[in-house]
Amino acid sequence: MNAWRWTRVIAGYVIAVAAIEVQAFTQILFSVEGGDPLYLNSLRAGPLYSVFGIALIALTIMSIINLTRSVYIAPSEIVRRQLMTLVKASVISGLIGPISLVSSGLNIFPMPMVILSGVLAVFVGMVGYGVARYSALVEKRTIDRDFFYNLSGITVITGIYTSAAWLLVFAYQAPKVIVIFIPILGVFMHTILNAASIFLDWFFFRGETRRLRASLHDLRRLAGENENMKIMLEQILNALCLSIKSTYGLILTCEDVTARQIADYRWKRARLELPSSLLAADDFLHLTQNHFPAPLEDAALLVPLYIESKQIGALVLGRPSNGIHYTNQDVDQLLYPADQIAEALFLNRQNAEHLEKVALIANDPPAVPTRNFSIPVNMVENALRNIFDYAYLADTSLAEMELVRARIAGGKKTHLERGKTVQAIVLEALEQMRPAGNVPRDPPPREWYPYVILHDAYVNGKQNRDIMNRLYISEGTFNRTRRAAISSLARALVEMENPS
Repeated sequence: MNAWRWTRVIAGYVIAVAAIEVQAFTQILFSVEGGDPLYLNSLRAGPLYSVFGIALIALTIMSIINLTRSVYIAPSEIVRRQLMTLVKASVISGLIGPISLVSSGLNIFPMPMVILSGVLAVFVGMVGYGVARYSALVEKRTIDRDFFYNLSGITVITGIYTSAAWLLVFAYQAPKVIVIFIPILGVFMHTILNAASIFLDWFFFRGETRRLRASLHDLRRLAGENENMKIMLEQILNALCLSIKSTYGLILTCEDVTARQIADYRWKRARLELPSSLLAADDFLHLTQNHFPAPLEDAALLVPLYIESKQIGALVLGRPSNGIHYTNQDVDQLLYPADQIAEALFLNRQNAEHLEKVALIANDPPAVPTRNFSIPVNMVENALRNIFDYAYLADTSLAEMELVRARIAGGKKTHLERGKTVQAIVLEALEQMRPAGNVPRDPPPREWYPYVILHDAYVNGKQNRDIMNRLYISEGTFNRTRRAAISSLARALVEMENPS
């Protein structure tokens, strides 16, 4: 903020404090003239009214200009939306000056006090909403849809109960106090209704039914969350670009053959949509000038976003403001957040697919599935995390493998024996990933990385940092290698199940 803007901000506070002090001890600004106190016309303009009135209008205009300029130079959509809320609130609060001028200064026509109070209430409500929205974003959530959804519901409920209360007053001479009491009671009961239904599920439903109802409740909240995902990604991108002093940043998601921009930082050009093949990369790339066509001709770094072996997006950064290229330390700082961004994109895509499947199931019964055995990677990872928990392993889908059933046929068929068999099969598949020969001295060669990472992390229970120190690799490389190794283990299990 430059000196001139600081001067205007300080001047605004000085004017506000002076107005409060002058009116608190004198009647130079306003004096009571008489008449109905419910109207602003009962106040008479004092000798300094015009001075402070003009100063108030000038202050409002300067505030709007400052906030509008801040909106224009804001680095991300999140900040722009926060500032736009303050701009609108400032415009509404600026109506206080003309209203006061028309009523108290010129005394043109009677003006109820409630109008001025209403303007102030709208201003305070908008500022309060902005503060609540910012607090929610700090906690990695959003309130936009929930806020307006609940506001609409409460408004309708209040209107219905208020109308019913007035009907009782006019038709049956009920006490007028019920016009206040009944709507408040109605809003309170409807507010606790949702929480009460969840609480009652514990008494009327058991086991799978209760979990299914809870899952459906959570699934309902997932609808329409794409905008929330965009806001969260922009928060992360903003922090990343600031930490490495990037001139701009983009997150693009790959869908079929097209990559689309989903979040940006200091990007003033049109939204991007380009072929996914341009962003294809096995690992991060330092880009030369004109590596990409315009408007990305000055991009300096490409970080692919992978889930398992599939690239689902890319992080593209402009040149750093303090150099011509990014250092290795800057890149290492980006790799772990990039993995988290990829996982968030993947989960958001899965949620959208789940909602589509629910819609299809609601309209058409699902077809009888044919056996086409496959093992999800997340199932294999969970099995590794609980490799010594026989009861857990026996409850997984891995226990339904024909290989497991064949091994326990004719022997003990207890729950724990099934879990032990699943453990043995998983460890056999892991041993198939072991390169030939003995484990070499530290650090092992690259071909040993997948086996060493999985065996040390899940079988030996070593900490990730100890494994990284042993292999002399960064956290980003560790995460990518572990992800690929788990995917390979899942394929090995499928091959063991279907040897042909």
